[in-house]
Amino acid sequence: MKKRVAVFAREPRPGHVKTRLASQIGVDRALDCYIETLEIAIEAASNHRFELWYEGHPCPSWIERCLSLKQQSDGDLGARMFAAFSDGVDLVIGSDIPLITSHYVDQAADLLSTADVVLGPTEDGGYCLIGMRQPLPALFQGIPWSSSQVLTQTLAKAHREHIRVELLPHLWDIDDETDYHRWNSIRASGELQKSRTI
Repeated sequence: MKKRVAVFAREPRPGHVKTRLASQIGVDRALDCYIETLEIAIEAASNHRFELWYEGHPCPSWIERCLSLKQQSDGDLGARMFAAFSDGVDLVIGSDIPLITSHYVDQAADLLSTADVVLGPTEDGGYCLIGMRQPLPALFQGIPWSSSQVLTQTLAKAHREHIRVELLPHLWDIDDETDYHRWNSIRASGELQKSRTI
C-alpha cells in the first residue's frame, strides 16, 4: 500500500543550505551537493505518494515538476515533523542522505504494518527517516535536535511510552567535508550505482 511520504527540504539558495559544508568546500559546491541529494531523496520516495515539505520559498523547478508542495510549519524540527504527521503523512525523510533508496523507503512502509514507529538511524546518532502509524507527540518533545543523542533519546521515550519501534539499517548524511569526500569516493568506485539496485 502506498504511503504519504514527506521529503523535508530547504529552499536551495546559496548560503542557505549545508552551511557547515559550504564553509569547507565553497558555497556553490555545497549547493550542488544539496540539490543532488535532494533529488536522490525524491527518487527514493517516488514509489509512494510523496510530497515536498519545504522551508523558505518553493523553487520554480519544483512547481514545474508538479510535485505536491507544502510549507513546513514554524518551530523546531520536532514541531515541524509532528505537524506533518498530524496532517496525515506516514513517513518523513531528510534530503541529505546520499545512499537512501526506494527499497529503503519501501522497507519502512512495510514495517509500519506491525510497528508503531520506524526509524532509519544515521551514523551521527540521529535518524534520516521516521514513520508512524499515528502522530505520537512524545517522540518530538524535549529532543536535542542536531545532537548525537537524537536517536538514543527518541528510543528511550518510545520505551517509556510502550511504543513498538523497528529500526532500519544505518545510513549517513553529508554534514562536512569528510562526508562529502566519502560520497565522492563511493561514486568514483561505482559502488553508489550498485547500491541503487539493492
